[in-house]
Amino acid sequence: WVAEDGAPTEGAPTFRQVTMAPKTVGAYVDMSRKLMIQSDPSVEGIVRSDILSQIAVAIDGVAIEGGGSNEPTGITQTSGIGSVAMGTNGLAPNWASVVQLVREVEIDNADVGSLAFLMNPQTKAKMANTARVASTDSQMILNQPWNDLYGYNMAVSNLVPSDLTKGSSSGVCSAMIFGNFNDLMIGEWGVVDVNIDDKSLSTTGQVRLVAFMDVDVAVRHAQSFSAVLDYLTT
Repeated sequence: WVAEDGAPTEGAPTFRQVTMAPKTVGAYVDMSRKLMIQSDPSVEGIVRSDILSQIAVAIDGVAIEGGGSNEPTGITQTSGIGSVAMGTNGLAPNWASVVQLVREVEIDNADVGSLAFLMNPQTKAKMANTARVASTDSQMILNQPWNDLYGYNMAVSNLVPSDLTKGSSSGVCSAMIFGNFNDLMIGEWGVVDVNIDDKSLSTTGQVRLVAFMDVDVAVRHAQSFSAVLDYLTT
């Protein structure tokens, strides 16, 4: 704010680059000679479609949780996202944690764009059977029509991990993510590279179908996401 005829102070925006580097996901299947001559429709087309579907699943999986050897880094492994911890050994989902996930994004002024919750089927089922406030409350955390939570869209995927560890709860904890999924960036170098190798296994009459794709994942703003990593859902 300035006085009449006053000049505002010059702004000083800062910019940074989101750097990506190609990381390769691949798969192959060997098909026997008799399978190929007896299949109708062509087994090659079926296998090709299945491989492409699996590569798509692999990319979605690392976008959520990636961070291992040779993998892109996904949302839950990105440094600086909001964190909501349930307990020393994890806890069952509760209404307070749902609200806190949204709060973590809101207090950073990042609650814009394609905001949604992402959970696995175990968390969905647990929330649909858990009262918001008390066991006598008729309002569950998750209610029909099962497609929104706390006023935001929600999606369910088995790619959201359910095998996490917190304290003595080993391999049984589930994650749930909230955030602006417009800020999840997936870079692609070209398209899926599909090769048919009919030479390497020629002595047995087999054909190998091979597919590769080069991708990377980046979160544009860490503040755009928050996550629980220790829900007990069994």
